[in-house]
Amino acid sequence: MAEQLLLFADELRTRAKEILIRAANTDDLEAQDTMRLVAAGYEKLARRVDKRVREAREARETRENSRRSRNSRGSRRVATGGRQCQNL
Repeated sequence: MAEQLLLFADELRTRAKEILIRAANTDDLEAQDTMRLVAAGYEKLARRVDKRVREAREARETRENSRRSRNSRGSRRVATGGRQCQNL
């Protein structure tokens, strides 16, 4: 999923570049301004997608590290009298 989102961000940047090229090739100043705004919007969206992917990866890594930490503390289950207790 993350890779698809990063590809999407790249596509947004490509669209922004294409729009800026078209803006540079037109004589209509109002159209140029509008195209630049649209391109800036695509760039902003691409940055937001990148940020969300980065945050999701960091959160996943934090969860995984937390699980590893809990598992490496030596907790184990010991059967005692038909019930189980956890020794820490």
